[in-house]
Amino acid sequence: MRYFNALLFLFALAMSSACTTKNGSDQSSEMYNDLPPSFAALLKAHGGLEKWQTAQSMEFTLLNPQDSTREHHLIDLTTRKDLIEADSFKIGYDGKEVWVSPSKSAYKGKSARFYHNLFSYFFAVPYFLTDDGVSYVQDTVLLNGQQYASIKCTFSNGMGDADKDIYKLLVDPASKKLYGLLYTVTYYSGEAHENYNFLKYEDWQEAGGLQFPGKLVSYKYANDSLTQKRFEFVFENPKLTTEAVDGTMFAMPEQAEIDSLIKRR
Repeated sequence: MRYFNALLFLFALAMSSACTTKNGSDQSSEMYNDLPPSFAALLKAHGGLEKWQTAQSMEFTLLNPQDSTREHHLIDLTTRKDLIEADSFKIGYDGKEVWVSPSKSAYKGKSARFYHNLFSYFFAVPYFLTDDGVSYVQDTVLLNGQQYASIKCTFSNGMGDADKDIYKLLVDPASKKLYGLLYTVTYYSGEAHENYNFLKYEDWQEAGGLQFPGKLVSYKYANDSLTQKRFEFVFENPKLTTEAVDGTMFAMPEQAEIDSLIKRR
């Protein structure tokens, strides 16, 4: 009888393991159900959406080769709070306000509110574009005489500070990874348009089992062609972790100043 009971236990354990594996597989495949096939293939070529959804934080160092400055970027992927630390300033988002320390004048760019999550988003753009509120159209784009599979992404009303932006992901036909990104900037005007800029994704590197760019090169774009090179940025020491971030890191210091959302007519 003991032998029979042991066999029953082992059989039940095996069935339990089989069910767990199957359910996990079903849940994994469901992540891609609402995505265009080419977008799902791109995400899988980058390591899979499963790893992204278990990550708690992401960080990297951003190098500007034009002036050799470096910034450390950290983002809490569960709350989307973030922090940028440079030699002369800090920019943080505490979940409500974007702040600059020691003062707004310490940041020499046009808008800290616009900048605080800009490069985090570009760095991890295929993963962030799986957020709720993003709509997709599968298409093709002609660029410099070559046809690329493309996923056009638009945003629901009220999503972020620039819900009129349009992103077009261009898929490398050989690797199925992200070749480049056509994007519009509507933060300042609040008006939809189709005047695109282009980012070329280069020097892929691994973090947390996923692929991230080592370099972004920006070009002006017109008439289906890349024209003048605008700038490039390098990403160093990328990290993707499953450990929770200390939320106090994003709290606004006493001497910091708030950079509010731009007011539009």
